[in-house]
Amino acid sequence: MRPPDFPDEHDLVPYEASKFSGKRVLVFAPHPDDEVFGCGGALADLLERGARVDVVHVTDGAAGARSEEGRGRIALERTEESRRALEALGGGTLHSGGIPDRGAADRLAEVEALLARWLVEAKPDLVFSPSPVETHPDHRAVAVALFRVAARPAPDAAARVLDAATVAFCELSQPFRPNFLVDITPFRARKERAMRAFASQAAVRDYAGFVTGLGTYRRMTLSADVLAVEAFSVVGGNRLRSDPEGVVRGLLPLAPEVTGG
Repeated sequence: MRPPDFPDEHDLVPYEASKFSGKRVLVFAPHPDDEVFGCGGALADLLERGARVDVVHVTDGAAGARSEEGRGRIALERTEESRRALEALGGGTLHSGGIPDRGAADRLAEVEALLARWLVEAKPDLVFSPSPVETHPDHRAVAVALFRVAARPAPDAAARVLDAATVAFCELSQPFRPNFLVDITPFRARKERAMRAFASQAAVRDYAGFVTGLGTYRRMTLSADVLAVEAFSVVGGNRLRSDPEGVVRGLLPLAPEVTGG
């Protein structure tokens, strides 16, 4: 008999696609391009169904700049790439946080304040964020800052907004165990056009190829007519406050207890 801590795969990974239902959508993107790579297909679907989408670039995306002038030029270039990418997806509004690229972990208080400000201003019912198991420090810092906002004592306005929202963690630099799969087949061409807008990043690494490959893999548990998928871990915002450890555990693969002898 199978032990109780040995669940079937249907209990661990979705076997049906789902759709988001947000009307006021807020995306916390650590860098310009993360909003497309992580959830571009889902955003295209939401935009087509009339959602308002605000994208906050937490950092300037200008790592590697050798001067302040160079940093400003790179930041503007990457912001313009993101504008073109959002146009390809169907719309949305960009906002710049201005924190230096690769500096979010050193400025957690600033990141937290930025996220709190936009939660109050945008009043989202759906929030996209990188997950706390990301490998890139900027990505992880944004997730940590979101948990810190959630943990603020009452009657904090940002914490109240987050408490009532749905949070969707995206896969960026680290895949996780998802509980929500979105069939983006109808929006695959839009996402591909949007990813092509990031010419500056394509010159560094084939990020679009990595994202496409992951989306192809995520088809595994869905029907054969599904050609591209985005995976998420979706939780009620109140769980970031009430059960943060449980939220993180839900992202991780399960391993059975192994005993010798």
